[in-house]
Amino acid sequence: MPFRSLTLPPKLSGRLWLNSMPGRLESWGAFLDEARLRDLNLVVCLNPLEEVAGLSPSYHKAIAEGRLPFRWQHLPMRDFGLGADPAAFRLGVEQLTHSLLLGEQVLLHCAAGLGRTGTVAACVLKQAGLSREAAVAHVRAAGSRPESALQSGWIDQF
Repeated sequence: MPFRSLTLPPKLSGRLWLNSMPGRLESWGAFLDEARLRDLNLVVCLNPLEEVAGLSPSYHKAIAEGRLPFRWQHLPMRDFGLGADPAAFRLGVEQLTHSLLLGEQVLLHCAAGLGRTGTVAACVLKQAGLSREAAVAHVRAAGSRPESALQSGWIDQF
């Protein structure tokens, strides 16, 4: 599955890609080739590690062994739900937004690249100054969206 680019406001000079979990729907090697092609600086994982282990063993092994060719940020969320620590979630969104302000190439993923990915992407866009409606519209145009009332509620907090 090719990375899907999210349209960002002009003040964010980086690029935000939305995708399913690396190595889940394509081989781990094919994902690494795409990551190199896109010059990824940072991958933000929204899955609990046990979910990564079950869905993409090669990715999990690379995380565990510290063999990723990019920085890795972990913001775990439950499927159709939220992260366990709202303060850590807010900080993670702020850090992700800062990376985009610096011009970095960032990949954001959950299992399928839809609900959790769409929720965090919309939070980033709101953090960057877009209205809730514009943020969700941009995320939908890129093929993702919040998938529950809980996730939609978190977008409202930014």
